[in-house]
Amino acid sequence: IRGQTALYISIFFVSIHHVFVFITNSSTLRFIFGLKTSEVLLVYGIASIFGICTYLVLLKYSLIDNIKRNIYIATIIEILCLGLMYYFTINQNIDIFVVLFILHHLLTPYIMFNLDTLFESYTHISERGRARGIYLTVWNIPFVMVPLITSTLSVGGLSIVYLISSLLLLPFLYVIFYHIKNPEILKNSSNKLFEKLKGFFKDKLNRNAFIIQSSLHSYYGVTAIMLPIYLRSVFLFDWDKIGLILAAMTAPFILIQIPFGNMEDKLHNEKALFKIGIATTIFFTILIFMIKPGIDSNVAFLLFSLFLFLSHIGCSLIEISTEGLFYKHVTSKDHTALLIFRMGRILPYSLGI
Repeated sequence: IRGQTALYISIFFVSIHHVFVFITNSSTLRFIFGLKTSEVLLVYGIASIFGICTYLVLLKYSLIDNIKRNIYIATIIEILCLGLMYYFTINQNIDIFVVLFILHHLLTPYIMFNLDTLFESYTHISERGRARGIYLTVWNIPFVMVPLITSTLSVGGLSIVYLISSLLLLPFLYVIFYHIKNPEILKNSSNKLFEKLKGFFKDKLNRNAFIIQSSLHSYYGVTAIMLPIYLRSVFLFDWDKIGLILAAMTAPFILIQIPFGNMEDKLHNEKALFKIGIATTIFFTILIFMIKPGIDSNVAFLLFSLFLFLSHIGCSLIEISTEGLFYKHVTSKDHTALLIFRMGRILPYSLGI
């Protein structure tokens, strides 16, 4: 298998493992363990703060020089973590589950950071818009597949996703071990954390990309964490309808990011796509808030599916334009920028605290 193809295969397995847990975690905490919504948000906030602090330590001491070794260690810990999350969900031990949840919330972004570094090594800057479009499409395919699978489950049966998720990491390890080579990573000469952060945010493109990334993932966090709880509590939808709504919501990410990534490489029109994406997302998000509980259940289901689909067309344009610009701007050797940018994905969850 060619290196770039192997990388896309590995991204698919990491993504499908991630999505099974990502879309069901809040429902597990809320409906299986019986936490209040405020308590669910608190758990996410604590997990996010812990993750950010851990990444700052990694950044300060440059503990990120051997990419494949980092992936092996993080993935093995993640497999064990998910297996234990399944066990303690079945046995209703909320305290240990929350500790494992916090650890899990750190590991997947860290694995993805290392895959970002591999991506930079295996792609040329002239084709990075197209390559990032393929990367994001492969990453987002499970966001459509998994909700369709989980729609066959009841809320009480969601615990099985942790076991499935852990097993899906085994083929990921196989691909990384046999088909991916370690890239060259240059260590940063400075160990001063403040200097590294200052250097990143001093760059206007880095700074804007980080802000957009954090804002976009704030939106994703609301839809992934709060939406299933809201649909279940207010509209009384079970996971058959919630899963289909989530599948419709994420479909744009696999339909348009490759063609628009190709367009960016040819026309360099990232800023225009970004503006269209912002306008589309805001308009249809406003329409989502206008859906009231009093309307017919089937009509509400159709409206949520339609408006979330259209709003996420805008999100996908924002994502591909921002990432296209950022990953053309940095290189695999600039692991400081890649790690800080990845931190922008978990920062919004700290608002839950």
